[in-house]
Amino acid sequence: MKNLSKIISRYLLSAFLVLLFTLFLNIVLYIVLGFQFFRSADHTFSYSAMIEQELSAADGQILLSETGYDCLNSHYVWAMVLDDSGNIAWNWNLPAHLSHPYTPRQIAAFSKWYLDDYPVTERITDQGLLVLAQEKYTVWKKNIYNSVGVVTFLIHMVPVTLFTNLFLLFLMVFFFGLRFYRSLKILADGIRNLSEQKPIRLPEKGMTELLARQLNHTSDLLIRQREQLNRRDDARTAWISGVSHDIRTPLSLIMGYAGNLKEDPSLSEEQRHLAGLMEAQSLQIKHLIEDLNLTSRLEYHMQPLRSAPFKPSALLRELISHMYNCGISKDHAIDLYIEQEVEQMTMTGDSALLSRAFSNLIGNSIRHNPDGCTITVTACLTPKGICFQAADDGTGIPDIIIRSLTGQLLDMEKAPHIMGLRIAMQIFSAHGWEMVFTDKNTIHIFGDSTSS
Repeated sequence: MKNLSKIISRYLLSAFLVLLFTLFLNIVLYIVLGFQFFRSADHTFSYSAMIEQELSAADGQILLSETGYDCLNSHYVWAMVLDDSGNIAWNWNLPAHLSHPYTPRQIAAFSKWYLDDYPVTERITDQGLLVLAQEKYTVWKKNIYNSVGVVTFLIHMVPVTLFTNLFLLFLMVFFFGLRFYRSLKILADGIRNLSEQKPIRLPEKGMTELLARQLNHTSDLLIRQREQLNRRDDARTAWISGVSHDIRTPLSLIMGYAGNLKEDPSLSEEQRHLAGLMEAQSLQIKHLIEDLNLTSRLEYHMQPLRSAPFKPSALLRELISHMYNCGISKDHAIDLYIEQEVEQMTMTGDSALLSRAFSNLIGNSIRHNPDGCTITVTACLTPKGICFQAADDGTGIPDIIIRSLTGQLLDMEKAPHIMGLRIAMQIFSAHGWEMVFTDKNTIHIFGDSTSS
């Protein structure tokens, strides 16, 4: 809503500035036109005044100086001087059909209008009435008469009309801006609902018709994709659950029979050894099934986190002690280093799942280094919290596995089977922790901590 308010305010401000700029241009234009109008009138007045000054009388004849004739040649087509009786006392280039005495009525007529379509200018001189004619159809001539009250009213109405027009224009701009705002608000609400994965159906009309149609189409596509994904995920979850349930019973029988055979004294040593291998492999299959169910629940956020305060130092010690008690090869060694500052630190999380994640990391190093290696687990304090490091001096994690876990492997068909590491990453991610592959032999896990 704030963004929409900013848009409409900028729109109104821009429209208002455009109105002011247009008004300013119009005022400048009228000033220029008025200046040209009065300038042209002043030129006509000044030329006629110049000629008046150059007229003189001697021995009963009217004379005009060379300067006067130059002005006539430049700006007029003919000229004449009428005496008080209306007779022509002097003329210059006067057409023959206009060379006759003029009555007071004729003089009054052409002084207001035209003389034979010639725009004429009159000046009263000592020699008589000076009449100067310009080219036909070059000058507009009109005498305007009106009452003082009407002129005063018009003068007062000019600013009122101007501000009324500006107010009406502003109302129109505001009205169209409000319509635009409402259209944008509908689009904004639709985009917000779309980002929240809610279905939308926007009205496809007005200036936002095309955008609304595209958003509706996008919403339909997302709904269909979501339905397809949900059906696929449901089918996958149901398949995993069904397979796990179907395998669990025969697997338990196999493990039970194998355990009995392993303890049967009537069998040979080799037969009991083979039964023990069967039991171990069956146990591994059981763990794989549990991992498959766990990663499925973690992926779809179906695994509840039983969060509680715990000490990471105690969790790591118990985990490594348990692994030694369960028996690891003499060719493998696990070294644990915990900084003094971390000893009394506490964290909040599901300690069982976190123990499973660290166990997967250590077990991964053991499984992929059958000839032996030294695994180093470190817990240290950083400004962001506790940093756990799991490293070994073995063959390291293949590059394709790191790329697959970090989402850099585009070809999913070539993705390796890395259930243990994937579960560990999912568990850390569910706790808001970050798992980083520093190199192929070192993994860092960063987690927030609180002091005890």
